[in-house]
Amino acid sequence: MDPVRVLYADTDQAGVVYHANYLRYFEQGRAEVIRKSGLSYRDIEETGVFQPIVRLGITYESYAEYDEVLNVFARPRHIAAVKFSYDYVVLSKDDNRMVVHGFTEHACIDRNRRPIPVDPVTRDIFKLFDAEATRTAP
Repeated sequence: MDPVRVLYADTDQAGVVYHANYLRYFEQGRAEVIRKSGLSYRDIEETGVFQPIVRLGITYESYAEYDEVLNVFARPRHIAAVKFSYDYVVLSKDDNRMVVHGFTEHACIDRNRRPIPVDPVTRDIFKLFDAEATRTAP
């Protein structure tokens, strides 16, 4: 994913990124993983599948400030029958300092908000990412 520049609107009065805004960066990273497959969230939702976050975790190791450039990395972590998860790492581009890391866990639901099995498109995205990781592994 392209680096993210911290906007003034992302910061609090102290000039550091407001803690909840890191979740937006996580979403950007996740959306890029999906885009690598040639699809978008909208494409998945148009099939009647929705993927709300049901659990998340975030650990703040440092902080980012206004106008700082960040590298955001997202990686599919685990897929099961009705849930799947991603891991995230946000690094400062200037000094490669770990800013935050975390995860999101998602469920699949239909238009009536009933749980459904993980859709084939998401399973394909996870397989694609696993194959790519295997090709680039040392």
